[in-house]
Amino acid sequence: MQPKPALRAAARRLPRDQRVAVILQTARSVLRDRGFEQFLTSEVAERCGTSEATIYKYFPTKRDLLIKLTEDWFEEFLTEDYPARTSGPLRDRLYHAIWWALSFIRREPALSRFVLMELRADPAYRTMRIYLQNREVVARVMSVVEDGRAKGLVRTDIPLRLMRDMVFGAIEHQTWAYLRREGDFSVDDSADWITDVILGGIMAPQPEGEHLSEAVAMLEKVTASLKKQVGAKR
Repeated sequence: MQPKPALRAAARRLPRDQRVAVILQTARSVLRDRGFEQFLTSEVAERCGTSEATIYKYFPTKRDLLIKLTEDWFEEFLTEDYPARTSGPLRDRLYHAIWWALSFIRREPALSRFVLMELRADPAYRTMRIYLQNREVVARVMSVVEDGRAKGLVRTDIPLRLMRDMVFGAIEHQTWAYLRREGDFSVDDSADWITDVILGGIMAPQPEGEHLSEAVAMLEKVTASLKKQVGAKR
């Protein structure tokens, strides 16, 4: 193992941008291991071979460092290729969008806890970049609902704001025990349940032909799933 003085000397030789990147990468690792409640900049400094003073040179407080971590995390997630589905049954499209949002939480529970428990309670939250990034996540999911509404598949007498609260309230409640480290959840199952509950409340009455079309699509999906399971058992 390389001695600490050598690590620090190597860290000092890095260009500024690379040094900040190393600090952020190491800080994310510490956050995953400790959670934001037990997060220490001294441990970040030790792991990346620098001093706390160097960390505070770039991030004035521990909170500033955590906020930057969260912003970078959101940015990474939002710039990934989001394969939005613009066609197909409404149920499949909404399931896909909700699954995507759930996977967001599943990947980084410590950062999710920090956003939900610390940042959202901050009176300045709506002025933060993270607020705008979170709104983008919400917008991508709700675009499916809005498109369904435009096509006459979703009720127009229920405010979109309430539909949004239904979707994301269900997501938060379904994942809360996991974020408290008191349990786990399946992204696939949770997306299925939430999708069915939401659609049960917001679907507009449809001509019988439309119902049959959705039903056929659902049966085809179930049949394909069963064939896959049977093939795997063989």
